[in-house]
Amino acid sequence: MFIGRLIGPFIKPIYSNDKPFSQNNPTDPQLVVSDQRDFLREREQLKVKVRQFHEGGEAKCTRHPHPFFGSLTPQEWGRGMYKHLDHHLRQFGA
Repeated sequence: MFIGRLIGPFIKPIYSNDKPFSQNNPTDPQLVVSDQRDFLREREQLKVKVRQFHEGGEAKCTRHPHPFFGSLTPQEWGRGMYKHLDHHLRQFGA
């Protein structure tokens, strides 16, 4: 996202600080899931992904820039991933 590349670095602390993400943030239309999903299968896939992310540690953390925030350290990626997952778990009352 072009706008993200312009302003992302200035608001990157939101991604990596200790404060939870706020509610009602807009979702990129390309990321909206509108088809039917098998909840149990999706839950198991999420568990696998979280386990892989955790077990990989900093050495396996991506070096690719975030599409909105740009370059992130492994610590920033970890904090951001935690906050993103926490946001969605809270969203669905989990």
